[in-house]
Amino acid sequence: MEIDLLDLGEEVKVDYMPTIERDVLLDIVADYDALIVRSRTKVDREVLKKGVKLKVIARPGTGLDNIDVAFAKSKGVAVVNTPDSLVEAVSEHVALLMLALARRLIQAHETTKSGKWEKNSLVGRELKGKTLGIVGLGRIGRRIAEIARVLGMDVLAYDVVEVPPEIVHQLGARMTTLDELFQSSDFITLHVPLTKETLHMVGSPLLSRMKRGSCIMNTSRGGVIDEGALAGVLEEGKIGAALDVFEKEPPSGPILNAPNVILTPHIGGQTFEAQSEAIREVGQRVREILLS
Repeated sequence: MEIDLLDLGEEVKVDYMPTIERDVLLDIVADYDALIVRSRTKVDREVLKKGVKLKVIARPGTGLDNIDVAFAKSKGVAVVNTPDSLVEAVSEHVALLMLALARRLIQAHETTKSGKWEKNSLVGRELKGKTLGIVGLGRIGRRIAEIARVLGMDVLAYDVVEVPPEIVHQLGARMTTLDELFQSSDFITLHVPLTKETLHMVGSPLLSRMKRGSCIMNTSRGGVIDEGALAGVLEEGKIGAALDVFEKEPPSGPILNAPNVILTPHIGGQTFEAQSEAIREVGQRVREILLS
C-alpha cells in the first residue's frame, strides 16, 4: 500500500520503513512518538521499554496479538486499531472460500489447465439449505451470517462473549455449544483472536466431530487451528479446509501437501478498499492523539 495514503498532515513527520528488522527498531524507537505496525512487527515489552517517547501504537486492521497491550497501557501508551475497516473484505473472502470448496473450484481449474476434462467427476454442492457454523460472532462473524442467510443457509454460532439476543434474532442465527457446532455444520468459519485460550483450540477432538464431507475455514489467526492435526484429518479424506492464516507465515510442513485444502497467503483483508480505509482511519486516530 502506498505511503501517500497515510496522510497525517504537515504537523506530523512520517518515516516509512515497511521492512524494518527488529534490531533496527530497537535502536531507533526511542526517537518516535508513534508506531504504526502490521502483523510482522512485534511490539513487546523490550520495544516498549526502549520507546520512551511513545504516545500511541497503531495497527491497521483488527488484531492486536503482536502488541503487548496491557504493558503499553501501563506505560500510558495508547493502542488503537481499525476493526471495522476489514469486515467486508474478510467476509467476502470467506464466502469465496466456501463457494470454492463447495464447487471444487481449484481442482476444476488445475485439471482443465492440464488438458483434462473432468466434468463428470467434479460434482459440487449447493450452499442453499446447508448449515454454516460461525465461531466468534463479532463484526466479521455477523457480516458472514448476513451473507449466509442471503445464500439460503442456516446459521449456527458460538462465542465466549454473550451476544445480545436481538442481534442473534436479527441475523437469523442460533447460538449453540462448540461441540454441537462442529457436529452439525456443513461449513465452519473461525473468527476469534489468538490468545492462550484459543491457541490450538481446534485440534483433533473437535476435528474428529466434523461430519464427513464438511469443511472448515480459518481467516482469523493461524494458531487457532492445530495445523498438524488438521493435515492428518485431511489425509483421511473426511473433510475439506481452506486456510488464509497459518501458525507460521509463510507456512511449511504437512499442510502444504495435504489433500482437499485451499491455501491463500493471508489476503482476507487485502482489497484496495479495505486497506485504503484502514490506513486512512488509523492515520486520523494517530494524528488526533499526537496533536491532542
